[in-house]
Amino acid sequence: MKITQPRIVLPLAVAALLQVATVHADGPGAYRSGSAGPQQPPAVQAQNAYDAGVAFLEQAARHEQLAEAGEGKRASDKARAAAAKAYKKALAQFEIARRIDPASYEAHTYAGFANRKLGRYDRSLDAYAAALRLKPDYGPAVEYQGEAFLALDRLQDAKLNYLRLYALAPPLADKLLAAMQKWLETRKVDAQGADPAEI
Repeated sequence: MKITQPRIVLPLAVAALLQVATVHADGPGAYRSGSAGPQQPPAVQAQNAYDAGVAFLEQAARHEQLAEAGEGKRASDKARAAAAKAYKKALAQFEIARRIDPASYEAHTYAGFANRKLGRYDRSLDAYAAALRLKPDYGPAVEYQGEAFLALDRLQDAKLNYLRLYALAPPLADKLLAAMQKWLETRKVDAQGADPAEI
């Protein structure tokens, strides 16, 4: 007597193999939301968001360099728009990192940096203040905060940050001093509401 398997078994076996191959496949679409898999620990999620933010900051810096290169107004405007878009993407990633890990003084610092570059100075100062509450001697936060003070014509506050940096991190103090000198040169030509006594 000849034993035959029902015809439906073969297609089910092939479907099962294809399903397994799809779950373990590498490449686009391999990792779909809702797929069964281990959730990354919060620390890893925060670090990934922070790293993505840093990558967007680097992208923005490249666009700013293109804008400064002066290849014509249209090209400069396009590069500035691309830089602003990259800063917004960076900010979104740093906000994720801050939400997951509120103790990350670096994420607070660079959220402040991105906000400052987008002209959101009050938000920028709030983020720097959060970073400095967590790590009062974090040089980049002190330097960037000083630059935000300059953008708001708060030269005296920027000078205090310079003095802090002079003791903490002399290279960052030099960077802030250069920003202060540029601010003074700009305001001598056009005070833009700055106190003439400070200039």
